[in-house]
Amino acid sequence: MYIVVGAVFVTAAILAIAVHLVDSTRQSVLVAGALARTPMWASVPGTVLLTIGVGWVGALLGLTVMAAAAWTQWPLVARRFRAKESVRDTNTLGTPFTVLHANILLGGADADAIVALLERHRPDVLTVVELTPSAHERLLAAGLAEHLPYSFVSPAGGGEGSGIYSRHPLDDVMRHDGYAAEQLSARVEVPGGPTPLVFALHPVPPWPRSPQGWVRELASIRQMLAKIPAEDGPVIVGGDFNATFDHKRYRDLLTGLYRDAAIEVGAGHLATYHADMRIPPLIAIDHILVRGAAVTEVGTVDLPGSDHRGLRAALLL
Repeated sequence: MYIVVGAVFVTAAILAIAVHLVDSTRQSVLVAGALARTPMWASVPGTVLLTIGVGWVGALLGLTVMAAAAWTQWPLVARRFRAKESVRDTNTLGTPFTVLHANILLGGADADAIVALLERHRPDVLTVVELTPSAHERLLAAGLAEHLPYSFVSPAGGGEGSGIYSRHPLDDVMRHDGYAAEQLSARVEVPGGPTPLVFALHPVPPWPRSPQGWVRELASIRQMLAKIPAEDGPVIVGGDFNATFDHKRYRDLLTGLYRDAAIEVGAGHLATYHADMRIPPLIAIDHILVRGAAVTEVGTVDLPGSDHRGLRAALLL
């Protein structure tokens, strides 16, 4: 019995590691990728059970799988051990800039709660996806413009709207065509500092619709970001990517100059979805990407009325 159950646990972990590594477009593999890190933990009890049932051979097999699982997840926390030193090196060299990102569930999130977050965290910019016309009006009625008076929004129904709200004037606003949802960007005119280009992105999910749209839109986003000249200054991307670190196509976005803010400070797995259930969120599909900025702090924030948690990142441009 020990051998059978241990073998099942270790096999589940091996399959999860394989899902992390492969570049698949199969819907079943992509859905499994969203939860891959959970069955990886099965390698721990699996190793114990195989050790009891088989002895040193089972222990060796189990420990090998455990090491492979840890290797896939190590980048999420690796910089935690260097983050403090990095911040000390840069905290006198950059302009402070704070960003909030929120998926507001078809416009259903509590507008007063979002404005309360603005009062508490005083962000320079808020990126919003699933912004509906009524949600935009409710946010304004709740006092959002008192904190973030400048905006570039494209509200829409069906989870397709997006918006960028800013404490500073916006320039070079652009709506990027060719996507199912609204993908927006705008340059934030920070007084006396760099002027970051900010994106609000929301590629389609790989499920329940065909995964081909997700594949195409992630590839298009990667190309769009790569084309921005390095001399254009900092770039900040707030988005629900419908992808986790265990999806190779998300990790492909982090090549070159772009970095995941949570990974940059070793914050680990910041799960944001599904946030409206009795159990805590398990899936980290919301991300803040940065280029030309140091990250000093990252965390999640509650969004009552939404099925996502939001993200907050403190940066130095």
